[in-house]
Order: sequence, then C-alpha cells, then structure tokens
Amino acid sequence: MLPQDTGCGILSPVCDVVGGIVGGAGSAAADAVLGSIGGAFVAAAQQVADIAFAALDATTSINLTAAWFTKNVGVLAAIALPIVVGLFSLQVIGSVLRREPGGLGRALVGVGKATIGASLAIATTQLALLATDEICRYIAASAGTSVRGAAQRFLVVSWLSGGAGPILQMLLGLAIIVGSLLLWAVLLFRKAAVLLVAVFAPVAFAGAVWDQTQSWTRKWIEAMTALVLCKIVIVVVFVLGLSAFANDGTTSTGSQSTAGSLSDVLVGMMLLSIAVFAPWLTWRFVHWSGIEAGTSLHGAVASSPIPGAVRSTAAQTRFMVQSAATSAALGGASGSRAHRVPPVAHAAASGSRSSAGESGDSR
Repeated sequence: MLPQDTGCGILSPVCDVVGGIVGGAGSAAADAVLGSIGGAFVAAAQQVADIAFAALDATTSINLTAAWFTKNVGVLAAIALPIVVGLFSLQVIGSVLRREPGGLGRALVGVGKATIGASLAIATTQLALLATDEICRYIAASAGTSVRGAAQRFLVVSWLSGGAGPILQMLLGLAIIVGSLLLWAVLLFRKAAVLLVAVFAPVAFAGAVWDQTQSWTRKWIEAMTALVLCKIVIVVVFVLGLSAFANDGTTSTGSQSTAGSLSDVLVGMMLLSIAVFAPWLTWRFVHWSGIEAGTSLHGAVASSPIPGAVRSTAAQTRFMVQSAATSAALGGASGSRAHRVPPVAHAAASGSRSSAGESGDSR
C-alpha cells in the first residue's frame, strides 16, 4: 500500500518541526492570554476586597447632627404636624363614641410622644451609632486585630497569581469580586437606610396619637435597631471566623500552602455570604424578640392576681355607685309625687277614712 502524501514529501521532517514550533507557540500564547486574564481577575478581586473592608470603618460613618440633615428633619416635622392633629381628632371622636375616657388620656400621651419622642429618638440613634462603632473596635481589639484586619484575613488572594491555574484564578476572583461588592453595597445601604429612616421619625412618632397607628412607632424602632446593630453582627462574623478557623488548624497562617490558602479563601467567601445577610438576620431577631417580649409581658399581666382584683373592685364600686344613684333617683321621684297630691284627692281620702271609723263605731 502506498504511503499517503502529506503535502511535504521529502520535507516532511521539516514540516513536523515547523508544525511543532507553531503549535507550541500557539499553546504558549493561549496560556499567556489566559494567565493575563486570570491575573486581572486576581488583581481586581484584591482591590475590591480592600475597598469593601475599608468601608467598614470609613465610608459608613453616619452623622445625624449635620446641618443638612436637621434641616430635612424640620421639613418632615412640619409635614407631620397636621398628621398629628388629624390623628388626635380621630382618637378623640372614637373615644367619645365608645364612651372610653382612657382613649382621651392615650391621645394626650400620644401628642407628647409625637412632639418630644422624634427628637429624642434621633439623638438616641446618634448615640447608638457611636456606641456601635466603639463596640466593633473593642470586639476586634479583644481578638488582637482590627475590624479591617479581621475581614481581610481570609481573603488574601495574592497566592492565586503563582499558585493556581488561570481557570481557578478567574472563578475564585469572580466570586470574591461579587461577594465584596455585595458587602460594600450592604454597608452603603445601611448608611442610606439609617438616614432615610431617621428623617421619617416625626411621621413615625405621629402615629402614637391614634390607637390604630401606634404600630408605626414600633416598626420604626425595630427597623432602626436592626440597621444600627447589623454592623456589630458583620464584625462578629469575621472576628468569630478568625478565632474559629485560624486557631484550630483549619486554615494556615504565615507561609501558606496552596491547600491552606484555598481553605482561607473558601472560609472568607462563606463569611462574606453570612455578612451580606446580616441586616435581614438582625431585623428578624429584633422583630422576634420584640414580639416575644410583648407576649410575655401580656401573659404576665393577664396571669397576675393584681389586675383581676383591681377589675373586680372596680366592677363592685361601679355597681354600688349605680345602685346608689338609682335609689336616690327613685326615692326623689316618690317624694316629689307625694308632695304633689291634689287637695281634692286629699279631702276624699280623709272622708273615706272618717266614714270607715263611724261604721266601726256603729258596729
């Protein structure tokens, strides 16, 4: 059987050499392109992670005493004033129709909450924000690190440049970029949401005037509490992760191997995922604890003998007062009828009594 013609003939050895050189050059070029893309993902991941973790200390500082903020609060307070008047009118009308004097008292107390509570709530929120920052620093310092250092500990991706292939670089780099951007967005959302919720404090506390809108104040307090405390949850997530994983051999420190560095990155991505949901988790906890506290308080009051005795005494007192008032009214009516007997009827009655006496004497 004749050999197939490869197109090179006697130059086939030369063609093989040239083909090998070209193929090797193409493969090297492809590897270089993939390596460059992977290195770009790694550099971007490190940069975005640094910015996101710096936001834990820098870009999320909130000042509720700034002039522009207090000006906006004043505008919302002016808008809330007619709301307070309208809700007060509804509360008074409803109390009168139900004949409930306690409703009038709650209306007056609600007006006090609406006028004073909003300003006190904003001042308290500012103090809570400052206290939260100090608590976060104290938690990190107790672990021997800083807030930023605890967050950065697990996402040092410089080893990816030399210890991982291009595909792994791109996958892990993309995952770190997405997680860091989400964490950064959560921190910025916290800042914007705190400002937005705080500026609506006058409207929220105006709801304390009417029984049907008292939940406005409770929901405002729950939302603000969750937004303030979620930063503590984020810091605790990273500090706890540092204490749990870096000190038990799960991850490596110092000179890291590829396996140890990969474990660090995976742990960091897991902690990032938990930190992203910190505001929602905090709100759920605050909402649940508020409901549980209210239910426990209501059950304690209902089971206590003191309210039952007070209600029994009040019912007895009310019954006695009503009985006395009824007796007085009936007695007064009988006396007035006796005093208003006509003279003719009185004479007739006297005549009948005298005739009856005479008939008795005749017998």
